[in-house]
Amino acid sequence: MSYDLKGIIPPVVTLFNEKGEFDWEANYLLADYLIERGVHGLLYMGSTGEFSTLTTEERKNFTERIIRYIDGRVPVLIGTGSTSLKETILLSQHAESIGASGVLVVNPFYWKYTERQLYDYYISIAQSIRIPMLIYNIPLLTGQDLSPDLVLRLALNQENIVGIKDTTEKLGHIRQLIRIKEQRKDFAVFAAFDDLLLPSLQMGAAGAINGTAVFCPELSVRLFESFQAQRYEEMFRSNELILQLMEIYELSRPLFLAIKEAVHQVVLGRQTALRPPLKECVDLKERVHMFLNKHNFYISKVRK
Repeated sequence: MSYDLKGIIPPVVTLFNEKGEFDWEANYLLADYLIERGVHGLLYMGSTGEFSTLTTEERKNFTERIIRYIDGRVPVLIGTGSTSLKETILLSQHAESIGASGVLVVNPFYWKYTERQLYDYYISIAQSIRIPMLIYNIPLLTGQDLSPDLVLRLALNQENIVGIKDTTEKLGHIRQLIRIKEQRKDFAVFAAFDDLLLPSLQMGAAGAINGTAVFCPELSVRLFESFQAQRYEEMFRSNELILQLMEIYELSRPLFLAIKEAVHQVVLGRQTALRPPLKECVDLKERVHMFLNKHNFYISKVRK
């Protein structure tokens, strides 16, 4: 069986109302905004989607309703990882049962595991479902980097382990993962940091699951599609603009807060609520507003 995951897949933020419940109107509006601007898929319940702050039932409820709303317009990936193998399997099976196109599974965080233990963890999950599974490597938050050798063994030994989101700033690591394609042609490597999209594509990556695509998807979509069509002047111009947007990651901690605020100001035109321990920050609104004003010409230009 051949799998064909590629392109720009924004890691969508999860939007809440003042009661701490899901703001469905806002979440649906954001989904429509991204789809209308040509993204090649959507990822929900990733790190930017605050999966780690939600209960199992909340994660299941959200994914059921959002997949039903998107209704097959684009592929939908669901983050199902947790520190519990049993919970990850249950969430992955649930994602399959409601029509998800695939799942993204982070390695269990808190404890560091041996490569043999991580191998068994991922194999157990993949064998419990039939839909595609992407590995999620984010050592910044898990404290453990997944080696290319481990990923290669998983890709060669389990058919529905079809790719990886590699959230690392090390191009060498991405390059080693892309070499897996020499032994498994359909293995898809996705960059995570926006400034690595172009060099990763040049090395053979499938695309990116990148943060700026959540509020300004046009730039990443244009870069990807111009790369595919060999329109190099357009490609380099898009990359130049993406590089200028990278400073958004310096505006907040956790970093997804600035992305969410950009969604408020660029997409929704209104605020949504934050869940404790996060609190509304007037300074962040102003910082993001200044950031958007600084790049308003570019954003307006690509939205025409």
